[in-house]
Amino acid sequence: MDQGRPATGEAPVAAFRKTLSTRHGVVIALANISPTVSVGIGLAFLAALAGTAMPAAFLLAALPILAVSGGYARLAARDPNCGTAYVWVRRALGPWTGYLTGWTSVATNILFLSYAGQLTGQFTLGLLAEAGVRAVSPDDPLAVTLTGLVWSGLIVLSALRGVKGATAVQSLLLGISAVVVTAIVITAFARGDAAPVSASWFSPFAFPDTLTLLGATVMAAYMFWGWESAFSVVEESTSVRSPGRAGIIAILVTTGFFLFSATGFLHALKPEQLADPLSGVTELARTFYGTTGATAALAAMLFATVACMQSSVIAGARLTLAMGRDGVLGTSWTRLHPAWGTPVTSTVRIAVLAVGVSLAGLAVGSLSEVVVAVVNSVGILVSLMYGVGGIACVVTFRHELRGRIRDALVVGLLPLLGGVALLLLGGLVAYQQWTSVDHLAFDAENGRFLTVLPMTVIALGVPAALWTRYRRRAAYFTQPPAPLAPAPAPVPAGS
Repeated sequence: MDQGRPATGEAPVAAFRKTLSTRHGVVIALANISPTVSVGIGLAFLAALAGTAMPAAFLLAALPILAVSGGYARLAARDPNCGTAYVWVRRALGPWTGYLTGWTSVATNILFLSYAGQLTGQFTLGLLAEAGVRAVSPDDPLAVTLTGLVWSGLIVLSALRGVKGATAVQSLLLGISAVVVTAIVITAFARGDAAPVSASWFSPFAFPDTLTLLGATVMAAYMFWGWESAFSVVEESTSVRSPGRAGIIAILVTTGFFLFSATGFLHALKPEQLADPLSGVTELARTFYGTTGATAALAAMLFATVACMQSSVIAGARLTLAMGRDGVLGTSWTRLHPAWGTPVTSTVRIAVLAVGVSLAGLAVGSLSEVVVAVVNSVGILVSLMYGVGGIACVVTFRHELRGRIRDALVVGLLPLLGGVALLLLGGLVAYQQWTSVDHLAFDAENGRFLTVLPMTVIALGVPAALWTRYRRRAAYFTQPPAPLAPAPAPVPAGS
């Protein structure tokens, strides 16, 4: 479809302003991935599964994601649409698969934002407690939720005022958090003595068995989740190639940071300490630098989480705007702010839905466990979404694979291998979790529960798709996609 025009043929929607460069895309992607938060609170979960093979898990996870990202870069250049995979999968694999891809992405985005809102509340109150302000406990659900709501309001306001300004805030927050965590890891290298650094930590043969390798790789892949947000602002980028470069740069930077941090933690912490979430970056900082270190670490986690939420809101709002243009959602979702040029309705509604989930979790205590369980098991959904995206790239460009070898690799072989690998990983982990227990229980640690939840997210999209197709009669299901932009001419040798 033409950018800025709904597929229904109604009045055109105002177009985005093109103001973003590759640098802005890198910031958006890194903020969404939030590697410092993954190191701070996620490394322990991976360590409990992978042990000393954590660096190998990150390397194995980065390979298929990098392979798929090359295909995404080409898709963004040839079909620059802020709906990203929701649009690209429809072109290649049909509207039903495309719709479920978009549905899953929106659902996981909302669930993550509700979870991250709770994190901002916990980090804020924990930071106040470290500073001696103990009027409210970081363990008080109501106080945590209300504090998270305040942060959510500030994040929405920042996102509405423009992506360029939001990336300036994100750069500051990410920079501070990266400096703090990097300092802690460097100290871990200098003062740690739990184990000497070993090359075996980077070997895929370091895993005790194949199932552990697969599970650790999927969990590591989940920690890369968010790199594709660089593509959500393709319609606001001065060059359609900028998002592709930004996504790949963000993946490479994140991979290096994960390897660096995992190696430092393995060197400084004993296995039982490493696998304990309470012995993460905050307690390590406390060990090295006392209360000041713990306070700095909590501040780093808070800043990185706020930047992550901001990036998630930006990406989610643009996806729902694209759905509004296609008639999948109402046209009100497409409205841009007259002064700031941002998707005001989509941004506010995405945030309101996330807040609603947080409040529901507060009212019905067990629902909070469901949200946390979905976030913890979303690696399956991430693997499936990225896998389908890789396959969509190959199908889209299948008629162009007989040209240059580079094209055959970038949009053919590599996305195919990466996509198939991620689909298999997601499927095998679902099978592993399901067979790990002999009964289904409403428990965030029950393997069958952790398998049913992500599958339920997808299944709920089926009746929504049927209603959208046959009651709303969305153009997304009935009108063919617009032709791809022409392939760029090959650059003459020596030019």
